Amino acid sequence: MPFTLPPIPILHVGGPEPIGGWYTHWLLDPRIAAYLFVITGLYLAWIGPLNRRRPGSENRPVKRSEIRWFLTGSVVALIALGPPIDDWSYYFFLSAHMLQHLLLMFVVVPCWIKGIPAWVYRPLIENPKRFAVAKTMVNPVVAYLGSSLIVIVWHVPVLYNGALEHELLHMIQHQCFILAGLWIWWPMMSKVPELGPLPPPLQCVYLFLQTLPGGIVGAFITYAENILYPHYGQSMQRPWGIDLKTDQEIGGLSMWVGTNVLFLLLISIIFLNWASKEEAKDRNAALARQRERNRIVATGGTPPGP
Repeated sequence: MPFTLPPIPILHVGGPEPIGGWYTHWLLDPRIAAYLFVITGLYLAWIGPLNRRRPGSENRPVKRSEIRWFLTGSVVALIALGPPIDDWSYYFFLSAHMLQHLLLMFVVVPCWIKGIPAWVYRPLIENPKRFAVAKTMVNPVVAYLGSSLIVIVWHVPVLYNGALEHELLHMIQHQCFILAGLWIWWPMMSKVPELGPLPPPLQCVYLFLQTLPGGIVGAFITYAENILYPHYGQSMQRPWGIDLKTDQEIGGLSMWVGTNVLFLLLISIIFLNWASKEEAKDRNAALARQRERNRIVATGGTPPGP
């Protein structure tokens, strides 16, 4: 019998449907690997040898924690876009595809933001034209509208199904979700004072508004009577007995409830942290006034009124 290689779905779309207990080919799309290795390699080169070769590198420090954050984001991206999640998200489950997108927006992008040192953005600040563009792009209103539009538009059935059927459109979809993640988190996490984060009270308002687009889309998917994404109906098997309707409900709930719980938790943390700092400021101010009164009394003066 002649030796033959098993079919390898390098292009992913149109490949044979995986079978077996894990329902995956256990093969990483080489384009995904190349994409992530290039991004990570450029990051390490920019903060490492390329940074040290330029004058003034001592003014461009890189923390080890920043490197760890960026590499964590790259590893999570590799997990989200690799097997088995990628096979599940293409062949069988809307819920797995939703998980893939949520990992990109809510884990990968924040890790990358935390991993990039502030000085990397200096060329944007020092050039007036680039600064004007950057300031417009990260404006909280633009960020909110842009991220909301991406979340809503890409879940319209015709576009969502189209992305599953056409690889180029699928690639564009994933890039859009990475952009949406950047828009969502930059007003919260910016390290650049000129493009700085919102004050804590406004961060809470911003995060509350972020619950709306995902909540609306998630509720629409969860309560839909019909199957919105028929691509998944083409599968010859339903792994682990999860039917299309149940899968659609899980996907909708993960966007609706999952993301909103995260946003509300962050709102609580930010507000309580801000409130405690404000309380500490008031307490320190009161102590300073009391010390001043005591000093005036000790020197025989008349303390000011309350």
